[in-house]
Amino acid sequence: MTARRSRSRRGRRRGAARSNGRPAAAEAARSTAAEAVSPAVAETGPPTVAGAARRLGIAQLHAEQEQMIAESLTARDALMVVPTGFGKSACYQIPSMLLPSPVVLISPLLALLRDQHEKLVQRDIPCVRLDGTVRGRNRRLAVERIAEGGSLLVMTTPETLASPMMTELLAKTGVSLVAVDEAHCISEWGYDFRPAYSRIGAQLRLLGSPPLLALTATATERVREAIITSLRMDDPAIVAESPHRSNLAFEVLRCEGDTRARVLVRLVKRLRRPGIIYCATRREVDMLYALLRRFRIPAHRYHGGMTATERNAEQARYMRRGHRTVMVATNAFGLGIDKPDIRYILHYQSPASLEQYVQEAGRGGRDGKKANCILLYDPEDRTIHQALLNRSRVRPEQLFKLGTALAAWSDEQRSPSLEALALSAELGPRIASALLNKVEEAGFVTCEDSVIRVNDPTRSIEDDTRGLAGQFERLRTQDSRRLDAIEEYAGADECRASFLSRYFGEGACEPCGLCDICRGHPTRPVGFFAPLTPPKAPKRKTRPRRRGGTRSRTRRRKPRRAPRASERD
Repeated sequence: MTARRSRSRRGRRRGAARSNGRPAAAEAARSTAAEAVSPAVAETGPPTVAGAARRLGIAQLHAEQEQMIAESLTARDALMVVPTGFGKSACYQIPSMLLPSPVVLISPLLALLRDQHEKLVQRDIPCVRLDGTVRGRNRRLAVERIAEGGSLLVMTTPETLASPMMTELLAKTGVSLVAVDEAHCISEWGYDFRPAYSRIGAQLRLLGSPPLLALTATATERVREAIITSLRMDDPAIVAESPHRSNLAFEVLRCEGDTRARVLVRLVKRLRRPGIIYCATRREVDMLYALLRRFRIPAHRYHGGMTATERNAEQARYMRRGHRTVMVATNAFGLGIDKPDIRYILHYQSPASLEQYVQEAGRGGRDGKKANCILLYDPEDRTIHQALLNRSRVRPEQLFKLGTALAAWSDEQRSPSLEALALSAELGPRIASALLNKVEEAGFVTCEDSVIRVNDPTRSIEDDTRGLAGQFERLRTQDSRRLDAIEEYAGADECRASFLSRYFGEGACEPCGLCDICRGHPTRPVGFFAPLTPPKAPKRKTRPRRRGGTRSRTRRRKPRRAPRASERD
């Protein structure tokens, strides 16, 4: 018994040595590396860019990052257009540790703000997050910390920045730098989806026009001009890199009708996970989610028709480290998502623009390993996007209605509220607000304390607003050109990466060697497009039922004994 126990102890010790040997060494190496970048390590002398980078865990900055940081530290406006995963956040996080007054980050993405805030707090870097979801004690503490001023990163949304409370706070403390993340949204969202984006330039004037840093992953020459004009940037330094990363393998598969769903299932079953499947509509998301579950593929879904609780739960499950599943989503999912090991981005339908496509494709392969970016192309997808854009874009006739209503109020020498103006113009409040932002940007009206005033009553506000209608017509023309670019990309015979680089104004690059064009248009077998049969549900093992519904024991009958002689008659 004693010998058996001693052998058992030796076996456990050997097993512990085997299981802890190499991981322990790796853990020690990680601890040493963590100590090297720990914020607790005191820097000798004044803070430096290199020291601030070490606090973020960055050993070496890219040359583009160094240039943007240098421009910000010298109070020059700058525009940075680099691929997703390049490290744009360091370009404002590092200045926030070096500049004497707060650095303000403006982002439309609550998930990004929440994620960055948590990581910076873990590294003991001064930062606060203030948006509509921060309430109660946390909101009070955030306001108190901003009021203290000093070196600080203030993370907020365009809507919160426009609040009188935030304007008053930052006006007192002063602002060293304002960073506008996802700046392309100014061009795409500023007129309808997120009206607050179009007000950022005017809002910053109230803060003394601090230096600006605009950041985005994708922006054509036209979008860059829109960003510079809307933010009123002064001769900005521009750093622009090709949106294509060398580890992304682009491919276009022409699929029409029911064939597309078959191709998608076959691809998802063969490609390494995790992955993201993008759809144009919520209905397609729900349909594909059910289809993948039917084929026993672990999937999640995400779209604007779900409740916030449902979306957050699905996102949290997908984002788990080492969790290899598939997310089926509309373009509402992905901005600000930091999951480095996504192995493929599959577009079930064509996106509305190449800007959107590259932005979404760039979420794959952030760890530097190969990621597949596959577009299932059907020419009929254009009809869907035209319907969606017509619904979201403001129509010129709506601007005419607003101008007529403003003229009527001005003739009566009265100043309406937004609600009253929307009612008299027979427009919804959201559309009226988007239109009014454009009229205010042009300098025709002023909105103060929820009251709208015409700046020059001697001019015809009706004629002025009619003149603005041409801008909305140009937006519609740009939407059509973006859809044309998707068709050209799908039918191109040149390297996909080179096509994208040229589209974004960077000139043609060297062939990537990974895309379907560089690989010689590999053909798929006919069976790849054939119908599929979902797997049968496994049979449940059940015990055989006996008569009566319960188990019955078979009794052995005893042999009948012969009667004794005394018992006989």
